[in-house]
Amino acid sequence: MIWVVFGSLVLAVIAALLWPLVRAPRFTESRTAYDFMVFQDQLKEVERDKDRGLLTTIEADAARLEIHRRILATSKIEVPEPTTGSFASRGILSVGIFALIPLLALAVYLPIGSPMVPGMSADERTQIMATASEQTNQLLEQIAANVAANPDNTEGWSLLARSFRQLRRYDESAAAYRELARLAPSGEVYANLGEVLAAARGGVISREVHDVLMQALAIDRDEPRARFYLGLEQSQLGNKEVAIAIWRNLAADATDSTPWLDLVINEISRAAEASNLIPINVEPKHPLDLSVENPATQTPVAAGRIMPENMDMIQGMVDGLAARLESDPEDFDGWMMLGRSYTVLGNFDGALNAYRKAMTLKPADINSRLQFAAVMISRTDLNALGPLPESLTQTMAEVLKIDTKQPNALFITGLAHAKSGNLADAKTYWQRALAELPNSTPLKSEIKRRLNTLD
Repeated sequence: MIWVVFGSLVLAVIAALLWPLVRAPRFTESRTAYDFMVFQDQLKEVERDKDRGLLTTIEADAARLEIHRRILATSKIEVPEPTTGSFASRGILSVGIFALIPLLALAVYLPIGSPMVPGMSADERTQIMATASEQTNQLLEQIAANVAANPDNTEGWSLLARSFRQLRRYDESAAAYRELARLAPSGEVYANLGEVLAAARGGVISREVHDVLMQALAIDRDEPRARFYLGLEQSQLGNKEVAIAIWRNLAADATDSTPWLDLVINEISRAAEASNLIPINVEPKHPLDLSVENPATQTPVAAGRIMPENMDMIQGMVDGLAARLESDPEDFDGWMMLGRSYTVLGNFDGALNAYRKAMTLKPADINSRLQFAAVMISRTDLNALGPLPESLTQTMAEVLKIDTKQPNALFITGLAHAKSGNLADAKTYWQRALAELPNSTPLKSEIKRRLNTLD
């Protein structure tokens, strides 16, 4: 009887191996795309379980967070597309598989197999699992001991943090990521720290998680996971419009092949459905720009929150960056990072000084000038009587020398002309700005309103 079972298994294995070779070649999705389809099905299953009452809201949020984390992690993996050989080569390989697999199976099994030995009992299987768990713990202890002996080894802390994370020991993973952030701060490290802190809290983006994610963006403005989770925070707080603004800004930086783009679009749809909003009517907004007033409407939007107990830690890291730049004043990226960090902390004078340094180092860089102008706008009442600050108008003039179609610079330059009584020039600049702005944006509506006042 045992040989009949073995024969059936061999035939099944041969059939499974031969099928890809004998069927007609066809194009297939990449592994990343396949993984993403699986994750999408998992998200739908979570929703179904929640609707059936199998999961509570907290449990569903935690499950969604874990799936989101896997989707974002998948975006870092690039897998080459599989290829198939010619018909002749596949035929030869098929014959080889059919002939060799049974022979190899027998050659391996006959010397070492024992078909009469009874199967493993449940207790024995439990013992093996316990042994494997003990070996895993021993390995972790060994890694921790190596890190303790070499506390400045960033690779050791990174391995320890990832290992604890895989085992869902999130608090220990967070402690390791904190040490890694102390030794080698980066946007990715802080995003990882925020992710495990959120996982430890069942998917809730707490104030502590918010501060960590904002620090990630202070170092790397483009960090996608930090931006995604800050949008998720706003959604959890009920600020669906702000969440959509953050996610639309994130989606704008993605390409059609970005694996997590569909995830972001789905979250935008869910938030829009829950709040009866039309996403296209919500202006995209970067989380770091949420602490700056809208230059057109002067409507304050949600500012970044920093917990008092974390202020000393963040301030210490920013002070360390400032001290390093004093000894290395030619570091353009460092000055830009310092400017963003000061903006998050609300130190606008420090941010302006940092951006001035960056502007000096790269006279043709537009981003440093736009960041400088954004800070200036946040401190200026655009509707007040009198001229705009000279530093703001001069900076926007420099922006237009670099890019004659930059809409924010055109708006501010037009506003400066309007305040000085040059209405014709103001109208010209604003009409140029309208031509560059997409429909249904607040700035476009504001320019149209101001143009109507000139007629």
